[in-house]
Amino acid sequence: MSQTQLPDKILLDRFRKRRDKDALGTLFLRYMELVYGVCLKYLGQPEAAQDAVMDIYEHINRKLPGHQVDNFSGWLYMVSKNHCLQLLRKKNNFLTISMDDPVMQNGLDVHQEDEEFELIIAEDIGDQLHDCIAHLADNQKECIRMFYFEKLSYADICERTSQSMDQVRSNIQNGRRNLKKCIQTKQSLGSRKDI
Repeated sequence: MSQTQLPDKILLDRFRKRRDKDALGTLFLRYMELVYGVCLKYLGQPEAAQDAVMDIYEHINRKLPGHQVDNFSGWLYMVSKNHCLQLLRKKNNFLTISMDDPVMQNGLDVHQEDEEFELIIAEDIGDQLHDCIAHLADNQKECIRMFYFEKLSYADICERTSQSMDQVRSNIQNGRRNLKKCIQTKQSLGSRKDI
């Protein structure tokens, strides 16, 4: 059986265990159209999308050995999307709320379930986001606004609100989770109206 016919899992194992770059190349080629499509969707220009595809290949070459990946195509989609969102954020100065931001103040990471959730305050969901924030519990709303909009650290928020570090962390994590549910509900309702 030629390498191009091998399942994703075997190619992944070959790359992770032996650093077999041919295996990674075969795997990446299998999904290169997906990556390019994601990049073109977000970046809007073929040249920028092509550059991003090459950057993403280099990125996964470095990062893949340190990640346990069960569904390569799904993981690659998220890596591609996040790469493009980072490029847009740098270019357009968008404010991105990323659910996998490490919490620098205390060395803890946010909950695993929030890892892939990302909100961009742009024209398409800006109103939805602000509406969802308005419906959060007061403590969550206050902490989310300070952390993401005012760029305050956890310690600064504790000082301003007289809450403990655990309370601030809990309010931000629960606030993000509630924002995720609210945005997803609004988007699914909006897509039903389009049908």
